[in-house]
Amino acid sequence: MKKFLIFLYLFLLLSANVYASDMDYDALYNAAMPFESKLYNDIDPFEDEDSIRYAWSPYPLFRTSAFLYFKDYTIEPGYYSIVPRTLKGNDYILFKQNGKVQFIIPVAKKEKTPLNFYEANTPKIKKTKWQKFTSAVREKFYNTAKDSMRGTPPSSVVNVEVEVKYIILTLYYGENKYIALFRRSPY
Repeated sequence: MKKFLIFLYLFLLLSANVYASDMDYDALYNAAMPFESKLYNDIDPFEDEDSIRYAWSPYPLFRTSAFLYFKDYTIEPGYYSIVPRTLKGNDYILFKQNGKVQFIIPVAKKEKTPLNFYEANTPKIKKTKWQKFTSAVREKFYNTAKDSMRGTPPSSVVNVEVEVKYIILTLYYGENKYIALFRRSPY
């Protein structure tokens, strides 16, 4: 029993150090400046390019059941399509509902996605023999007529972590990792 308790204690001690963050959330939150202007009719200017290029919506769907606070903005609970964009030279995450941009939140930190991240963190699709056969036939057909085939959207994963004062939204989208910070309370 003592060996088990010692092993458990060491495991918790080591895992706490792995997950401890060295980021200064207060400095990142204060440095993030909101988007100053407004989009015309609250429409994402690059949405048409994305819907023409891909077979289905490339935006990950994000559901929040709590209020998210960023400076003067209050994001209410609900479903949002979240889109990373570069507007006027800065990185932002657009929160969209029904095709309209509801909120534009600045990215506190942008990094590259680690290698093999998506293979390790996204579930594998299990197909029956018939599904494998039909997808092979479909791929053969599409390879003969490549011009008509739309590509698959970039891989994406959304993670949310709750800290003492902040809610950290991490969006892995394609090759980049976007981190946005929200306060847990409005003040």
